[in-house]
Amino acid sequence: MIFTDLLPGAIVGSAVAPALLLLWLVVAADSRPEPPRVVWIAAGLTALLTIPVGLVEAWLQAHIHFTTNPVLAPFEKALLLAGMPEEIFKVSIIAAVALRARDFDEPMDGVVYGTAVGLGFATVENVLYVLSAKTAWESVAIMRALLSVPFHGALGAIAGGYIARARFSGALGAHRNEHWHRFHMFASAYFVPIVMHSVFDGAMFTLGGAGPKVTETSEGGGLAVLMLVIAFGDAIGGIVFAILLAHRIARRQRAIVNTKRLPPAHWRAIWARLVLGIGLSLVAVALLIAGNSAGRIAGCVLLVIAVALSWHCARYLNDAAKQAHRVAAA
Repeated sequence: MIFTDLLPGAIVGSAVAPALLLLWLVVAADSRPEPPRVVWIAAGLTALLTIPVGLVEAWLQAHIHFTTNPVLAPFEKALLLAGMPEEIFKVSIIAAVALRARDFDEPMDGVVYGTAVGLGFATVENVLYVLSAKTAWESVAIMRALLSVPFHGALGAIAGGYIARARFSGALGAHRNEHWHRFHMFASAYFVPIVMHSVFDGAMFTLGGAGPKVTETSEGGGLAVLMLVIAFGDAIGGIVFAILLAHRIARRQRAIVNTKRLPPAHWRAIWARLVLGIGLSLVAVALLIAGNSAGRIAGCVLLVIAVALSWHCARYLNDAAKQAHRVAAA
C-alpha cells in the first residue's frame, strides 16, 4: 500500500532526475557557473513552450502529404514533424538568451544555456513518455535516462556552442576578417541539431513502424539491427561531439577576472542544493496530487525540505556577497 502511494512520485522522479543531474554536471563543469535565475528561466521557458510546439507538429501532420516509400517515409516524418520544429524552437530560445541576457558574457555560457534548453524540453518529453507507459515504465525511464535525455541535452549544447562561437568569435580563435564566419556558426547551430535529431527519430520511427512480425523475418531482423546501429551511433556520436565541442570552447575561453560574481566554489555548492530542491519539489507536487494518505504525507515532508533548501541557498548567497563586499572595501 505504501509503495502504491509513493508510485506517482517515483514515476515523476525517475523522469525528471536524469535531466536535473545532467544540468548540474554541466553547470559544475563551467569555470564560472552561471546564476541559477537565468538558467532556470531558459529551461522553464522551453518546458512551457513545448505545448505550442506540439500543436504545430499536430497541424503539420494533418496538412503534409508524406511519401509512400517505406524507407524514406519515417525519415521524412522525423525531419518535418520532429527535427525541424523542435530544434528550430530550441535553438531560437538559445539565440534569444544569447542576444538578450546580460549574463551571457563568456563562451562557455552558450554550452550551459544550450544544455539547459535541451534538458528543459527533454524533461517534459520524458515525463510524458514515462507516464504513458502502461507497463514496464521502469524500463522506459532507464532507457530514456541513458540515451534520449543526454541526447537532447547534447543537441542543446551543440547549438549553444555554435552560437557562442558566433558571438565570441575573436576569443575562440576565429578569423576576424571572415565576415561569413558568424553566419556560418549560426546556420550550423540550426543545421547540425536538426540533422542529428532527424536521423535518430527516423531510425526509431522505422523500428516502431516495422512491427514484430516483420522483424521476425531475416530481412526485417537485418533492418532492425541497422536502424538500432544508426540510432545508437547517432545519439552517442552527438553526445561525444557535444563533449568535445564544450572542451574546445572551455580550453580557449579567456578568463574574465573583473567580475561581480561570487567565486565558483560558492555557485557549485548552491547549484547542487538548488537542483536537489527542484527535484524534491516536483516529486512532492506529484505525491500531493496523485498520492493517497501516505503519499501526501511524504509529499508534505519533501516540500518542506525543498523550501528549507531554497531558504538556505538565499541566505548563504546573501551572507557570502556581504562578506565579499566587506573584503573588497577593506
